[in-house]
Amino acid sequence: MKNFYKVAKVSLMVFVCALFLGIGIQAEAAEGQVGGLEQTAHGYNRVLVEWTDIEDVAHAGYRVDICENKNFEGDTYAYGYQQGNEVEIGDLAAGKSYYVRVVAATSVNNEWQDLEETASAPFEVVTAPMSKVTKLKQTKAEAKKISLSWKKANGANSYWMYRYKKGATSPGKPVKIKNVSSYNLSGLAADTKYEIDIFAVRKSESGYEATSDSRNYAAAYMSTMPKKVGKVKFLMGGSSRNLGDATSSSDAKQGYFSWPASKAADGYEYTVYGNNGKKLFTGTTTTSNPKLVRIANKKLTNTQFMKIKVKAFIKVNGKKKFGPASDDCWFAKYPPNVKKAMVGRYAADGVRISWKKMTGAKDYTVYVSTSPDSGYKKVSTTSGTSCIIKKCNGAAISTYRNYYYYVQASKKVGGKTIKSDDSWYGSFYITPQYY
Repeated sequence: MKNFYKVAKVSLMVFVCALFLGIGIQAEAAEGQVGGLEQTAHGYNRVLVEWTDIEDVAHAGYRVDICENKNFEGDTYAYGYQQGNEVEIGDLAAGKSYYVRVVAATSVNNEWQDLEETASAPFEVVTAPMSKVTKLKQTKAEAKKISLSWKKANGANSYWMYRYKKGATSPGKPVKIKNVSSYNLSGLAADTKYEIDIFAVRKSESGYEATSDSRNYAAAYMSTMPKKVGKVKFLMGGSSRNLGDATSSSDAKQGYFSWPASKAADGYEYTVYGNNGKKLFTGTTTTSNPKLVRIANKKLTNTQFMKIKVKAFIKVNGKKKFGPASDDCWFAKYPPNVKKAMVGRYAADGVRISWKKMTGAKDYTVYVSTSPDSGYKKVSTTSGTSCIIKKCNGAAISTYRNYYYYVQASKKVGGKTIKSDDSWYGSFYITPQYY
């Protein structure tokens, strides 16, 4: 996609040159004086100048003078004579202003004779700067505004700036900037990353702009401030081989979360709090697609309910700038130390499921099924730490059959019930015992 941007810039610059080639403000002239001078093209070392062919003075052609001094004092270069009313002048220096003077001339016995009274007023022409902007950086970010600065390019007296939303295919029109080294770019979209490109420009007093070409510009990514992170979701606690972990364990001190992506963010900072509201730890991730974010920390245990808050950040001049934090996302992993045991000798006596208390839990619900992936039905809800399973889906549990179960803790937060992770399950299989 970066290559495509560059192609777009080349095409744009061709368009811009075509647009501006004939727009130089013409120099006014008195009767009998050469006038209508305008610059119609440029390069790093050449310019193209045109003028109005005079009709009220007999002449055979023109002499063109060029000088770095407006008063044509010091070194003046007579570019020569020609019959047409345009000239391309080469062998110039990049990023400089020159002054052109056009004088009508006659030809007598194959020798040119100047008609000095027809000399045009000095007319400024400009070449494109060869050097480019350096040290381009963002200095400030606001909701819909970016401040930036740069080191000026040699030979430039103004700049063109293009801004692209990241992923956009059209550069839009340039922002034309005076001879400064900083700028406040407003009217932008909130929570958006932009590519900022700056071209060095040499502008003449008539308004002609000689721009550097598409190979010679400064570029940097910059962002407006991120918005508040949207709804954070707890996906699963522990480790799972299905997610690429080395082991599968509900006790592993990690969890998986998701939240909506910010278009501006360089990364996200998350903070996890315990059931009592005290901070447990803070971490960061630089993922650009937070649909499945793995967070690991020794304090991320399954002994209590917890909550997490997430905020996006951008980097401005090497420092993190944070957007608003998300709402609280309460969560709990699978309850600790869940075990199974036969109550008696027979299936009819049932199977006892037990667990350890989880701080913050109001109660625990046990579910059972004959399939590991579906069909779970509630057996019991209790504030205790054990439950006896005697039936599954209305039928007594029996020998020679697989049964699956899980335990889910719950907590009330602001009238909403928060439930622990239901990604894990255990199983039992009863066979007769003979004595």
